[in-house]
Amino acid sequence: MKRIKKVLPALMSVCVLAANTAFAELTAIDDAELSDAVAQGGLYLSGELSLNEDGGPISDATYGTCSDVANGTSSRCGARFSYKIGGNADNGWYVIDDWKGELSFEGLTIRTRRIDGNQRDVTGQLVDNSGQPVDEANAVALGANDGFGGDGASFDQEVLEIGLPSTVKFKDYQYNVGYASHASPNDSASFQQTNIYGVRINGQVNMSGNLLIFPTADK
Repeated sequence: MKRIKKVLPALMSVCVLAANTAFAELTAIDDAELSDAVAQGGLYLSGELSLNEDGGPISDATYGTCSDVANGTSSRCGARFSYKIGGNADNGWYVIDDWKGELSFEGLTIRTRRIDGNQRDVTGQLVDNSGQPVDEANAVALGANDGFGGDGASFDQEVLEIGLPSTVKFKDYQYNVGYASHASPNDSASFQQTNIYGVRINGQVNMSGNLLIFPTADK
């Protein structure tokens, strides 16, 4: 919530700036000037998710709130996700069942990153082998030090970089993975399900590293 409160002053500043420049004369910018402009953007995300704490939209003898399960009026309170592989009606359903709990994270980042044969820091600034900033205008590609075995120079494109949050906290988080005869227990009186494995987490998971998503379409 602290981050959300900072949005309003930022928006007010943008509005004031827009009001001061609304009547400024617009001028064209040529390709040479545009190519000299350097910009960087990204997202820094923090959040908390509560999964099926109060039950889903269905309330009956099978699905209800966790309080209903405790007093015996329902048999399930977690969320359920069912999917089928193949078009054969007899193939059965893979399910994620009894999915519930809370998780929170801070520091999930999303930004673009250019891989061009040069070594850069987390802000995108070009650096030398010792990590010191290098002037972009006079830079020389650092080859194999790009972290991709020297392939960065030939790739020379932007990728989407998702930075993992440093920690993810779990509270009563759980789900089961199984195989069922029908999508839902209410679909048939002959419903059967076999749980393959279950996950139960309370505590904190430490994470590090980045996930890079490479474009596959032609330029």
